[in-house]
Amino acid sequence: MSKSNVSRRDFLKIGAVGAAGAAAFGLAGCASGSGSSASSNTNTAAGDGDMSTGGTVGGFVNSSDAVISLTDGMPKWSFMIPPEAISDDKISETITHDIVIVGGGMSGLTTAVAAAEKGADVCLFSASSAPISRGGSNFARNSKVMEARNITPFDPVPFFYHEMRAASFAVDQQKWIRGYNNSEEAMNWMIDIANENGLDVILERDNNFDMGPYYAHAFSTLGDSSMVSTGQQGAVEALAKKAESYGVEIIWDMKAEQLIRGDKPNGTEGRVTGVIASSISDPEKYTKFEANYAVVLATGDFSRNKEMLACYSPESLQFVGYAQEEIDYNTSFTMGGIYGGDGQKMGLWVGAAWQYAPIAPMWQGAWGGSHEPLCFHMGLNVNTRTERYQREDISAPYSAHHLLSQPGNVAYGIWTADYAQAIIDRGMEWYSFGMDFDLPPYTAEQMVQMWEDGVGQGYFKADTLEDLASQLDLDADKLKDVVARYNELCAKGVDEDFYKKPEYLIPIADQGPYYAAQNNVTFMTVMGGLRTNSKLQICDEDDEPIPGLFNVGCMIGDMYANEYNFAIPGNSYGINCLTFGYLLGHDLADKAFD
Repeated sequence: MSKSNVSRRDFLKIGAVGAAGAAAFGLAGCASGSGSSASSNTNTAAGDGDMSTGGTVGGFVNSSDAVISLTDGMPKWSFMIPPEAISDDKISETITHDIVIVGGGMSGLTTAVAAAEKGADVCLFSASSAPISRGGSNFARNSKVMEARNITPFDPVPFFYHEMRAASFAVDQQKWIRGYNNSEEAMNWMIDIANENGLDVILERDNNFDMGPYYAHAFSTLGDSSMVSTGQQGAVEALAKKAESYGVEIIWDMKAEQLIRGDKPNGTEGRVTGVIASSISDPEKYTKFEANYAVVLATGDFSRNKEMLACYSPESLQFVGYAQEEIDYNTSFTMGGIYGGDGQKMGLWVGAAWQYAPIAPMWQGAWGGSHEPLCFHMGLNVNTRTERYQREDISAPYSAHHLLSQPGNVAYGIWTADYAQAIIDRGMEWYSFGMDFDLPPYTAEQMVQMWEDGVGQGYFKADTLEDLASQLDLDADKLKDVVARYNELCAKGVDEDFYKKPEYLIPIADQGPYYAAQNNVTFMTVMGGLRTNSKLQICDEDDEPIPGLFNVGCMIGDMYANEYNFAIPGNSYGINCLTFGYLLGHDLADKAFD
C-alpha cells in the first residue's frame, strides 16, 4: 500500500494504537463494528525500531508503509460473524417490490406511508403479528396543536447546545438539525392521519427546571387524556390503516434473517437488493423479498441481545440478565430490554460500520417524590450508607444513571408533609409523569393524599426519623445528622455540600409525619447502532453509503451518546421515527438516491 493510496479505513487503524491496553486484555473485539481482521500480525511492541528502519513505533508496524491494526487477529464477538448463507433451494417464495421495509413499528410504518402516498411501490414485513409500539411522547419544534395553545416554538440555540454538550459533542449534528427543521411538517402530517382515525393529539407536560418546559405530542382516544405517554399504539395502528389504503403490501409474523448484497446473502460488495426472511410459525420456511430500489431497516433496538450489550453497553447488562431469552416481537411497553438487534447484525454482516458515538442507554425510574414529570425528588436524598451523595436538582434519567455508582443502585428521597406546599410557595407546581398539558397542576392537599395512598407501594411513612430509618434499613443516628446538616444548609440558603439551586433547599420539618420514596434504576432500551448519514443511508467503515440500504428509528447511529436523557421528551419518536421516516419515504419515492 503506497502513501498516496491510504484509505480512511487504513488511516483509522492508526487510532487503534491508543487502545493497546484494551487489546492486551482481549477487549478490542468491539473496537470496530464490522469486526474486520485483515491480518494476524501481532508484532506491535513499541521500541523495537524506528520509522526509518522499518521497525515498530507507537504500536504499529512501519514496513513498506504497511499499517497494521492492533485489533488484527483478535477474536470477534459471535454476533459479528455472518451465519451460513441461506441458499436459493431453501426459498419457498419470492416477493418483489421497489421498496422493502423491515419492521412494523412507528418508523417503518411512517416510511411506508410517506413513500406510498407519493406513488411508490412498497412492501413492509415485520416479525410482530400486528403494528407494535410503546410509550407515547413525540417531539416537534412546533405544530398546529402547539399553535392552538399559543405555545412558543423551541428556541434552537440553547436547545442544541444543551443536547450536544450532554452528548459530549459526539453525535451527528447534521441529523439533529435536519430532524429539527423538518419536525413541524412531519408532525402536522401525522396529526392529520391521527385525527382521520379517531385519535386526538394532545400535549404532555414536561419538566420546567431543565430548560423546559418542552412539550411532547401524544396520541389518545378522543376525550381520553389517560392515554398520554402510552398512546403510541393508536398512532401505529392509524399508520398501518393508512398504508393499506395506499396499497402497501403488509406481511406480519415474518422475521428478517439475512440481507442480500451483490446478489449474495451476507455479501459485502455491490448493492443491497433484498432480504431473506423466515416465518415465525415455521422458521424453516424462507421468503425472499426482492427490492428494486431500497431496503429500509426499522427493526428496533438490541437491548435483549446479551452479547451485544456486553460489547457496546456493558453497564446495561446487569439490568437485563445474563441468560439469553427468546425475543417477544409483540412486546409493548416493557422494562429490561426489548429486541435482539436483528437489523444491526444483518447490517454488520454486509459491511456496515458501527456508530462513532458511545451507545446511549435509556435509564428510567428514580422519580419518586418528584414534583415534575421527569425529575428527581429535589429535596434530601440519601443512599443506603445514609449519605447524601449528589445534588438533587437533576432529571430522573441522570439520577437513575448516577445510582449505578451507589450501593445496591438504590436511594431514598426524604421529606415532610409541608414539602408539598413549600414547592408551590416557591413558584413551582406539581405535575406527574405523562400528565396532559390541559389539566391543572395538583394541589398540596392532593399530593399529600397521593403519598398517603402510596405507602406500601414504593412510599414510606413514619412519625419519627428513628422509625423511618428502621423502615429503610438506614443508620438512625447518621440519618439524624444528615437531616440536621441539610436543614443547616437550607437555613443558609447555600448548598455548600453540592451547590444545588437555592430554591430546592426546603428543610425537613422537626416533627413528622416523615415520608420517603425508594428510587431504583430501571432500564428500558439502548439507542443507536449502525453508522447512518443525514439522508438515512447506512454507511461502511469509510463513511461511504452502502447502495440500497437505509435505516430509521432507534437503530439510527450517532443520534445519541452517553445517555438518552429525556431533556427533549419524545425526541426519538418525533425525530428518529416520525420525521426521519417521513423524509426518507418521500426521498425514496422521488428516487433521490439515483
